[in-house]
Amino acid sequence: MFMDGKLKLAQRGAYLSIFAYIFLSAAKLFTGLQYSSAALRADAFNNMTDILVSVAVLIGLKLSLKPADRNHPYGHMKSENISTLLVSFIIMFVGLQVVSDGIQKLTGGAFTAPSPVTIWVSLISGFIMLAVYIYNRRLSRITRSSSLKSAAADNLSDGLVSFGTGFGLIFTQIGFPVVDPILAILLGALITYTGFNICKQAVFTLSDGFHEEDLEFYYQDVMKVEGVKGVSSVKGRYHGNSVFLDITIYVDKHITLDEAHEICDQVEKSLSEEDVYSAYVHPEPYEEV
Repeated sequence: MFMDGKLKLAQRGAYLSIFAYIFLSAAKLFTGLQYSSAALRADAFNNMTDILVSVAVLIGLKLSLKPADRNHPYGHMKSENISTLLVSFIIMFVGLQVVSDGIQKLTGGAFTAPSPVTIWVSLISGFIMLAVYIYNRRLSRITRSSSLKSAAADNLSDGLVSFGTGFGLIFTQIGFPVVDPILAILLGALITYTGFNICKQAVFTLSDGFHEEDLEFYYQDVMKVEGVKGVSSVKGRYHGNSVFLDITIYVDKHITLDEAHEICDQVEKSLSEEDVYSAYVHPEPYEEV
């Protein structure tokens, strides 16, 4: 129930991102079309891909709430990673399309300076995304949601991109209209790169990859438990925003089975306090030399 509560709380961040991106992408696309700014249209497409990411996070979080069954004894928490992987391919496709369109306009040779309105739209969008980032970053720390943490980082990136687009469009007003398609190409490349990173992280998780710094953290946490003489191995898996661990510890070979079991219980308790969803702890005999 505690984990379910965190998942539901994390959904708030996904909803906020979706609403913010829908509003901003619509505003940027309309302004970009109305005032002839390829850069602002590219930024709008960037936000549209973020809508897909946020929807994927939301769908993944909802599917993760499904209880374990016979075919999914560990639950459905990897649904979060699967939905993110699928969306990453769409993002990369959109990014490449934006780059292609920008190159066509750049090689066309006819450049027009967009209206100053495009600058204000970009800067205001930057401040809005900065506020969304601060909220989602705080929420990701409370819920320990990996997908929400990634979404928050994306919020910050989008805010900075909007600021960069706004400042870049200033050059179009002082005699450098060619900056507009160049910015569009750069934004398309950024969208593609973002999609690639999302894909890489999703594949890493789905292939049971586990970050070494996390393994070291849990190793040190286990070593603090009284009665643990050493740690033979720590293996981990990510299931959405949850962590599953398999740990082998060394205990004094002269203690009773009940005492060894109690030490294992203490290890599990300590790990649960670090928000480990499930830990299997196996004791091995240890004799000091």
